Amino acid sequence: MKRKSAIVLTLLLLTVPAMLMAADVGKRDILRVGEAEFTSATEFTVSLEVIHDEDIAAMDLPLTFTEGVTLTEVTFAGTRVNDFDVRIVNIDNENGQVDIGLINMVYAPKDEPTLKPVSGSNTVALLHFRLDNAGLETLEIGTYTTEAPFHELMFVYNAWEDGVPMVRDLVPALEGTTVSLASRTPNVILPTEFDLAQNAPNPFNPSTQISFALPSAAKVSLTVYNVLGQQVKTLVDEYMTAGYQTVTWDGTDNSSASVASGIYFYRIAAGEFADTKKMLLLK
Repeated sequence: MKRKSAIVLTLLLLTVPAMLMAADVGKRDILRVGEAEFTSATEFTVSLEVIHDEDIAAMDLPLTFTEGVTLTEVTFAGTRVNDFDVRIVNIDNENGQVDIGLINMVYAPKDEPTLKPVSGSNTVALLHFRLDNAGLETLEIGTYTTEAPFHELMFVYNAWEDGVPMVRDLVPALEGTTVSLASRTPNVILPTEFDLAQNAPNPFNPSTQISFALPSAAKVSLTVYNVLGQQVKTLVDEYMTAGYQTVTWDGTDNSSASVASGIYFYRIAAGEFADTKKMLLLK
């Protein structure tokens, strides 16, 4: 369905819907979700593509995504909307939502004030995800609507009627909503459970390596303590992606001073997982 109102073409109407009017003519307008393209074992991108037969002046793309992933960013480099005046992105990972607002002409008139139809599809955005649940097989993409402010899946068109500039908008079809995550990086196997390995070498001098496994992304703390339970060195204190990880302890404390020979303990906390192991430094 289309809406129209005699307002200037540069109007920001992604939050102010106009009156519903005539039906769309021509082929069906589509927002298509592309395939997952993995850049590592836990990071992948999904493209958003549009198919249309009229000049698009703006788009409102409120989308949902399933649990088990984190949407880290939305980019537009190399897409058909890279030169749009306004590209707004609001990511809400807690509720699994993202709203993308795209407006071509706002600041000044343009020679090409609209996105022209081309043969095939047009990529308009790249969604960058981090895989938090290693067992997730598919990613579901959907859409949502809100009333205040108003958002719904919408393409906005420029048109002329009796010499008067008009704005029309319609709700496109959403295709490709189930994205397979089977095409992960070849030969990369994710661990199935959390694990903390024994350091190697052990005993050691002057340094040793500590390895651990993360089946899903987690906030990781890895800390070295002495036999009195005093903190000696913080090796990791950050959010880490799923996979097999290795860090090195060089036998120094948090002030970079070398520690004495003796028994030390290293403890990991990752999500609800925690474990402690013993190691021996000999000089």
